[in-house]
Amino acid sequence: MRALVYDNAFRERARRKQAWGFFLLVASAGIWLWIAVQLLLPYPVAERDDECQSRVFYTKKTDRGRPYEGYAEAEGTRCAAERDWAEFLTVLLLSLPTAVVGTVLYTSGGTGHRLSEHAAEVNRLKEFSG
Repeated sequence: MRALVYDNAFRERARRKQAWGFFLLVASAGIWLWIAVQLLLPYPVAERDDECQSRVFYTKKTDRGRPYEGYAEAEGTRCAAERDWAEFLTVLLLSLPTAVVGTVLYTSGGTGHRLSEHAAEVNRLKEFSG
């Protein structure tokens, strides 16, 4: 009877660990989706009436065919200052430990739960055959 209580408690801890891992992975995915939207979609600037092109998909060549030196030259310094790469990279770097910890928790919780099921099945087979 004690073994059954311990096994149920072990499975509950494994499920809880897996749920925390899933939550952390969803949080990381949400951060990555937010960064992708910020980089890929055009955006308005408060002091201008028009929109700035996305940081990734902007016109690379001038009217005369000469390529722009970068986003600030193509869209202007106000657009470049509105969405800075440093902010996105900082948020991305802060989300990486969350993703790693979430992956470890989800995997170890799932593995623990699966091992507990396997041990219970082996015990049932021993009792059945014995």
